[in-house]
Amino acid sequence: MTKMLYGMHPNGSEVYAYTLDNGSIKAKFVSFGAAIDELWVADRHGTPANILIGHADLQDRMENNTARGEICGRVCNRISGAKFTLNGEQFNLTASDEGEFTLHGAKEFNTALWDVREVSDSSISFAYASAAGTHGFPGTVTTLVRYTLDGSALRIEYEATSDADTILNLTNHAYFNLAGAGSGQIFNQQLRIDAEHYLPLNDMLCPTGELASVAGTRFDFRQLREIGEVYDVNFCNPGAIEAFDPASGRRMTVETDLPGVQLYTGECLCEPFTGFCLETQFWPDAPNQPSFPSIVLRAGETWTSWTTFTFTT
Repeated sequence: MTKMLYGMHPNGSEVYAYTLDNGSIKAKFVSFGAAIDELWVADRHGTPANILIGHADLQDRMENNTARGEICGRVCNRISGAKFTLNGEQFNLTASDEGEFTLHGAKEFNTALWDVREVSDSSISFAYASAAGTHGFPGTVTTLVRYTLDGSALRIEYEATSDADTILNLTNHAYFNLAGAGSGQIFNQQLRIDAEHYLPLNDMLCPTGELASVAGTRFDFRQLREIGEVYDVNFCNPGAIEAFDPASGRRMTVETDLPGVQLYTGECLCEPFTGFCLETQFWPDAPNQPSFPSIVLRAGETWTSWTTFTFTT
């Protein structure tokens, strides 16, 4: 593990970058947003490249924030109407610029300075406490995120508690380009998401509440095929998830205990469509969709989850 200054936060805090290298993969993490900033993986010839779309430094990360590798919460993705009801009480949230929904918890977690709790040769943990009432959410939520390098795999583990009933849905918003950052657009890279259903969206990109079959649609990724188009869609109860770059030979498999994965092809990046996201998560707008898996976190309970990215050629 190596540690170096990443930048100075406007509040006067020093922000550090921590690099872990286990000989198979190398990853750099920063406490701003508890982010993965770089991830170095070898191609079929053994030549490593950074496969994440990151930032040059802290100032760039703050000024051009598109959640590149950061943790999104309290509730990732969209909450329609920027409000929800829990225990019979309505909570009004900070709305997005469009005003019709709340996106990624109003960007609280991914723009926060997280505390570094534990660092070893193979893992690093970040902690953050979100105060009750922040952006309208009830309860003070304390979150721990641990990144671990295990052979050719990167594992993310989440743990959270609240002192009052609230809602929670966390994800990491990494943008992958398996050909290497700076290699161009990702439409020719291949993807398999073994999911029978996806969530159709309205004009605000919020779920309609329907579960639709992928059969016969452009959302059918049950067989490995080129990404090919622009996507921002949640797949329900996925089985196997993998991505492959024919040019480099890099293959990434994704395993998780969460019931959804959001495919986003990076339209908002400074260089659009140069990275894709596979955001493991609960389904978007769950608080307003009674038929969706619940994201309620009860007071005193501990919420845990995990996602593992494994790399081969």
